[in-house]
Amino acid sequence: MSTADYAAKYPRRQQLLGQVENYWLDEPRRPPGSLDSSLKKHTTLLNRLKSSLLVGPADTLAKEIDGLTLTKYLEEIVAAVVEGASKGRGDPEVAVDVIVHLHTRLSPDFLPLLLPQLLAVLAPAPSAPATKEGDKDREREDKERIARQRLVLRIVAELAMVGAWAEGAAKGAAEVGKVLKALMSGDPQFNNIPLVASFLKYFNRAYLGPAQLAKDSKAEQPSGTPAMETEESEQLPADMTELVPVEIQGKMRELVVGYFQNAGKTLVKGQIVRSLFATRISSIAYRTTVPQKLLEQDKRNHEAYIKSGEIFEDRQHAYERMTRAVERLTTGVQSLADLLSLSPPILPTAASLSKSGLQIVESGSSFQVKDDGSLLGGIWDDEEERNFYEELVDLKEVVPASLLGIKEKKEIKTGEGASNTETETEDREGEGKAEEEVEEARKRDAEDIRRQLEQLDLQTSQPPEPIDDIAALGSVDMSRTATDGSVDSGPADLQSKVEDLDAEPTPTAESFAAVGDDEGLSSGPAARLTALFAALPEANNREVVDKLAVEFAFLNSKAARKRLVKFLGAVPKNRTDLLPHYGRFIATLDPYMPDVGTGVIELLEEELRYLQRKKNIRELDSVRLKNVRFYGELAKFKVARPYAILHVLKVFLDDFKWNIENISNLLETCGRFLLRYDGTAETAKSMASIELMRRKQGTSHLDARHQLMLENAFYQCNPPERVAREVVEMPPMHAFIQHLLHDVLMKRTLDKVLKLVRKLHWDDSEIYNYVLRSFTEIWEIKFGNIPYAAALVYDLQRYHPEFAIAVVDQILEDIRIGMEENIFKFNQRRISSVKYLGELYMYRVVNASVIFDVLWSLITFGHGDGLPVPGRDSPIDAVDDFFRIRLVCTLLDTCGACFDRGSQKRKLDHFLVIFQLYAACKSEMQMDVEFMLSDTLDMLRPKTPHLKTFAQAAAAVDELLSSQAHAGDDSGTEEGSDDERAPAEDEEEEEQESNQQPIPVDNADDDEPDEEVVLIREPERKKNEFDEEANTDFDREFAKMLADTTDARRGERKAAPPIFDTAVPLIRKKAGETGHEEGRMQFSLLSKRGNKQQVRDIEIPMDSAIAVNSRTYQLQNKAEQEQLKRLVLQNERRQEQSEKQAIEQDMRNRGIRVRYVNG
Repeated sequence: MSTADYAAKYPRRQQLLGQVENYWLDEPRRPPGSLDSSLKKHTTLLNRLKSSLLVGPADTLAKEIDGLTLTKYLEEIVAAVVEGASKGRGDPEVAVDVIVHLHTRLSPDFLPLLLPQLLAVLAPAPSAPATKEGDKDREREDKERIARQRLVLRIVAELAMVGAWAEGAAKGAAEVGKVLKALMSGDPQFNNIPLVASFLKYFNRAYLGPAQLAKDSKAEQPSGTPAMETEESEQLPADMTELVPVEIQGKMRELVVGYFQNAGKTLVKGQIVRSLFATRISSIAYRTTVPQKLLEQDKRNHEAYIKSGEIFEDRQHAYERMTRAVERLTTGVQSLADLLSLSPPILPTAASLSKSGLQIVESGSSFQVKDDGSLLGGIWDDEEERNFYEELVDLKEVVPASLLGIKEKKEIKTGEGASNTETETEDREGEGKAEEEVEEARKRDAEDIRRQLEQLDLQTSQPPEPIDDIAALGSVDMSRTATDGSVDSGPADLQSKVEDLDAEPTPTAESFAAVGDDEGLSSGPAARLTALFAALPEANNREVVDKLAVEFAFLNSKAARKRLVKFLGAVPKNRTDLLPHYGRFIATLDPYMPDVGTGVIELLEEELRYLQRKKNIRELDSVRLKNVRFYGELAKFKVARPYAILHVLKVFLDDFKWNIENISNLLETCGRFLLRYDGTAETAKSMASIELMRRKQGTSHLDARHQLMLENAFYQCNPPERVAREVVEMPPMHAFIQHLLHDVLMKRTLDKVLKLVRKLHWDDSEIYNYVLRSFTEIWEIKFGNIPYAAALVYDLQRYHPEFAIAVVDQILEDIRIGMEENIFKFNQRRISSVKYLGELYMYRVVNASVIFDVLWSLITFGHGDGLPVPGRDSPIDAVDDFFRIRLVCTLLDTCGACFDRGSQKRKLDHFLVIFQLYAACKSEMQMDVEFMLSDTLDMLRPKTPHLKTFAQAAAAVDELLSSQAHAGDDSGTEEGSDDERAPAEDEEEEEQESNQQPIPVDNADDDEPDEEVVLIREPERKKNEFDEEANTDFDREFAKMLADTTDARRGERKAAPPIFDTAVPLIRKKAGETGHEEGRMQFSLLSKRGNKQQVRDIEIPMDSAIAVNSRTYQLQNKAEQEQLKRLVLQNERRQEQSEKQAIEQDMRNRGIRVRYVNG
């Protein structure tokens, strides 16, 4: 609330203050006239106060109040006012006007009864422990409470300024301050921030005073500082005074600013997380901020979802609760900062968040790799894998040195200055010594590796030596490993050990708890160690593993390390997924607890020797897999020495037949590491590739499974070098054109692309051809951008007409080639081409005749009689191929809605009938195709029933043909006039038939001395003259077609059997027999008596119903035959003309002139 708002409301508040103060001293006001004391009227008023106190209008309520006595119902009126004020919706100023008016009638008893009850509504919510079940109910109750208290607080604040307390405005403002203090102090979750923000929005200036009061406390505000200085406009005019005392304003500002600072500190320090979660939080995580904690919770939820496929309800509940708390607190603090003109607290950035928590550093090691894994073919697949194996936690940074066994450096105190100098000198010397020690350690490791490799004698030029000769290696003693089973124990002992190994239970925390007392651990650390062992199998990410390693470091002791070695050495054989995490756990402890890694490796070596003795037992395959992969993981974490891993691989290669699976598993686990480590690269290649493994693989008779395992393992750790796919470098202009059409083109950039395309060098044939290719290979453009490409063609047509013609020609050619080839992989291209053609029609690049020609060609091309027939297949349009239906539906969906009137509507109606006949000739239609066809028909002709069966389609075609027959020649002429090109073709045909003169094909080449060819043909017959043979053939084909259609209809109908099922005999008419009488029609009546049929002639008048119907049927058949004859002859002439034009075009291309003469 600014000073201007305060000044605008000051006169009204001053007037109300005068009224209230007057009636504290005077008697209650009595309106003139008689007052009603009936219960009914008072009940009505009470109901109005409950429902309309905040709605008003105040004048109506005041008028109703002035008509009643009110004195007998004082307590009821107070309760009604409290209930009406708690509705949560309306204008508090209306309620204040009504309350002041009631005060004038019921003073001095009304306000002392009303104000305590209003203050009781503003009491803070009782604190209750947050439970999982009651969180939602608690949030709902808080929302309802805040909505109720928001308006009540405004009413009380207004009443305090207008003197509602008899002691004066100071008492009222103090009561408002007490209410706010109670709401703020009892709000550890800061749920009342919306309530405080609403109060500041309307009473900031009135209760907190001008902004200059914040200057004095500017230096005492650590999280919020004044954002603006006091201006002259903050001062009130001379005729206005403060309605709230200045002392109370200062206290109120301090109270609100303190609340804002606490909220800011909570947001920054994360106290809301500690109050929301009663679980144990470590000292490191305890200092994290709310955003960081929210991100960590989100990450844990994501990892849980990846692991189990779902997020459990408790995790989701905790995350949702934390998210709501953070959002609510952030929004509230920001709103308070704006209202108080203070700067909001600065939250930690992403950089500062990354610095909190555990410090991740690289652990020192003598291993040196060829590269950092970021390049193709490096030691690691990606950056995440490299971080997992190389970036380990340095325990020295988070665990006291005394727990890690590191001796602290002693300082000699010979004076303050000498002590500092000596300390710095020791630091520098220590750093130099550390670097020298690391360098010497690397040299010793390299020398040791070379010496061990020389002792192993792994050169492929010499035959493999027996394993017993390698017993000189003291650190990796495998002299008990045998290549055969002769040293095995007896059958009973073997069977018992196998059963014991297979029946080995999964190690749990309880299985290691029993040894706690024997190894010197007290009950407290033993219990914590047992809990750590229980959490290790559930560690599924490196953050959890690192935290468990830190926790074990706090429990570090010799007994704890022994228990840890036993636990890690007893990994269940079916939990190989734990091995990478256990390896990271061991590698984290290894720099400060090397006996853990050494103990685990000794257990693995002992287990490996046992497994080599039992190599012919298949039940131990899972144990072998676990052992080999554990070796490989420790090698990648650089816990196991490289020569130890090479020796294990050498042992496997010496007994190649029985260790194929072990070799494959070892190479898959750490083969890539061995091949890229400097000290083992050459030796590993000689062992694992061509020199030894390939030779043994070639000389051994292996089954296909073993061959495949070795090949996969070898190529996984040493993938072949592949030439990178060559990227064709396009000329800059071509790349620019492609960029315009593929990336830039969209609806809002259409004009921009048009201008840029027009600026191209169209006279350059190379650029022109590439633009044409880009506009015709429409399938390379996004399907949704095809309409915009058509719009470009339309716009370019005005400037380059030949370009638009070339585009349309190529699109039509692509559609035709697609029908001829019918290659499945080009189906998407065909869809795009048809869609493009429809869009070109929408932009008036092509006319309707082109669309109808394409539609008819899609259902007729490739069929002998022009239409498909059930049971007759086509080599390029099979009965089970529905793609042409998709093409037709795509084209009709694009532009079919335009054919809704006139001749085009009739053409489309005729086509849809034939199209449904075409669809009925197919086999059982797929569901998606059927839906597409149904949607298209519903869109174009929603009221026309669909033709589901072939019989229905055939009947519709017959009806269509009969309707055309009724129309006669006029319908044919009308149809021809509708086509834009048909009149020219008809005139040309008539001219050719009438003149029958030689027609020059090309007049432009008259000056050229071309060769002249004369074609002699017979004169064409006239239109209506048909020879007898043609009539006979036509009648035969027409009868056959009618018979097929009738048979199809008969097959569809299941009518009742006819009453008269005798065959009609063939009756020949005698030569001398005279015709029937004039005015009569002769019928032959067939009757049957016994087994004998009799035929009698009956003369029926011509005006009878049966005679009229028979005559009409005969005339219809005759007209239909004539119409079909006319259509067939027109089609023949058109085909002949097209063949003749094709011959002329071919001859003209060869430079030959064609001339026709009569023979």
